Amino acid sequence: MKLGKFLIKFFNKLSDDETKKRRKHYPPHGEFEETINIPYIEGDYNPQHSFDVYLANDNRNNICLIDIHGGAYIFGEHKDNWPFCYNFAKQGFDVVNVDYKTNDGTRSVKDSINDIVKCLNYVYEHRKELGLAKDKFVITGDSAGGHFALTLAELFGDEKYASKLGYKTPNMDVLAVLVNCPVYDFANLKDENFTEAGAKRMFGPKYKNKNYFVDICPKTHLKSLHMPLFVSTCTQDFIRKQSLMLIADMKKREDIKFSHIDIKSKKKDIGHVHNVLLPKLAESQQVNDAMRDFILEINR
Repeated sequence: MKLGKFLIKFFNKLSDDETKKRRKHYPPHGEFEETINIPYIEGDYNPQHSFDVYLANDNRNNICLIDIHGGAYIFGEHKDNWPFCYNFAKQGFDVVNVDYKTNDGTRSVKDSINDIVKCLNYVYEHRKELGLAKDKFVITGDSAGGHFALTLAELFGDEKYASKLGYKTPNMDVLAVLVNCPVYDFANLKDENFTEAGAKRMFGPKYKNKNYFVDICPKTHLKSLHMPLFVSTCTQDFIRKQSLMLIADMKKREDIKFSHIDIKSKKKDIGHVHNVLLPKLAESQQVNDAMRDFILEINR
């Protein structure tokens, strides 16, 4: 087995083991209705082409949060984000937990975006039978999922950009986009200490095509963003400078409601996307409460 494939299998196994450990702390208690592994591509029952729905029972606020997991583009799955989704479902949000095919060296990052757009269209078309509350949606994502969430928000705000990439976004009312430790300057990410083999594995067969990176780079198309944005990062976020660049660029915008939180901590567990993986930590609760308050304020 080649080293790259071995590492992907290793990290997927590690992610799966950690998810099982975390899920023991977040079992369903009748606080919401859970439907898992719903396929969103007809005739394709690949687990990565599926999503979960969690319907809030108590204090339902008629907002659906669509969550996109990270994983450096090459590993991770939607069940990794179960603790994070559980936190929001408990607080009255319906939640759609999205999966997509990750990269294996033969796919591009745009292929993952293709999957997510298909999922969003399916969710919107079937929103009533899924039991989702009304028509108000919020998109969130962490790390690579933050990249995808930002790109989706830009596609919703710019029909020409969406058409250029070949997308028709659903006519859903997206209140805001919220990203945790996101990839923002994707166009220059591959220049940061990647070997050629590593770049190909992470970014796919177009890893040498600069235009490909620019086409799906959130920083390049930030002017297409026209919805409220929330950003979180922390001292030990290993791609912290990506968030700081986004925060700096958003501070120049006066036309969009914008908020951010930067957790200053050197604790071992308070690192990259800590609020997603370990939401019971005090610092994680601080981030997630800020996200909740931002959404509810937008919805007033």
